[in-house]
Amino acid sequence: GKTRLIESIPIEVIIAGYKNELNIDVSKYFGTHISIEIYECINTKYRFYYPFHIDGDSKFYESLQKFEWYYNPCKWEQETASSIIKNSAKILEVGSGGLGFVEKMNKLGYSITGLELNKESVSKAQKLDLHVLEQSVEEHAKHFSENYDVVCSFQVLEHISEVHSFIKASVDCLNTGGKLIISVPNNNSFIKLTRNLYLNMPPHHMGLWNKSSLQCLESLFDIKLEELKFEPLAKYHLDWYVNLNIEARIYKYRFLKVIFNQLKLKKIYFLLVKKMRKKIHGHTILAVYKKV
Repeated sequence: GKTRLIESIPIEVIIAGYKNELNIDVSKYFGTHISIEIYECINTKYRFYYPFHIDGDSKFYESLQKFEWYYNPCKWEQETASSIIKNSAKILEVGSGGLGFVEKMNKLGYSITGLELNKESVSKAQKLDLHVLEQSVEEHAKHFSENYDVVCSFQVLEHISEVHSFIKASVDCLNTGGKLIISVPNNNSFIKLTRNLYLNMPPHHMGLWNKSSLQCLESLFDIKLEELKFEPLAKYHLDWYVNLNIEARIYKYRFLKVIFNQLKLKKIYFLLVKKMRKKIHGHTILAVYKKV
């Protein structure tokens, strides 16, 4: 399909950002490129980074795993998915990362298989007696076509540049009538106000999803969108949300900034957001599709 160029980012800015904020050297992932571009697909509004294949390897994810916030074991989207899945379901989770979901569903007595490319996670799973394979979904689909009632991936799709083959293989693994559950960061939520959110760039993220790009998937694959769910603003994102909104919406006008600071309105604003947070769209969006 047709695309348009949205923005170009110098590689040195990204390398410096990862170094300063996370103390990770990402220079090797960019080869000889001096900049990367964000393009938007005109039909689907899906935005992606170009060139492809500048995504992180398992070494990169091992360095991120050192931060305890990286694999949060009980995420909203996993809770939501487990309430959607019916008892008899045979489940495939693509990208089992911190193993939280596989462990939870296994304890509840489901037959669940995980796919994960991070060797550390796979060997940890084996020690816990969880069925996690070191395999891509494309590889898995060759041998397990129409084998599962539910295929889910949580915060995985945004890491992938070969989006089409990933989704096609996920759908191939499903029985007809089975459910495909995908969660990704919602790039129409407050996160879009963050300037230089390096973890939303390569080598970490390769794509920028939102409501309309998720809706468009049903026109490209044999799936029908059943529902979209939005995470309410999480407690641990309150400060981020408040500071971003003040910075982007109030501080950009000098007179408002002065009044806001003189009247010490930040505290009031924070309490207001805290009270309203269940009604505010948070970080993540979850889509549920049915294979037709």
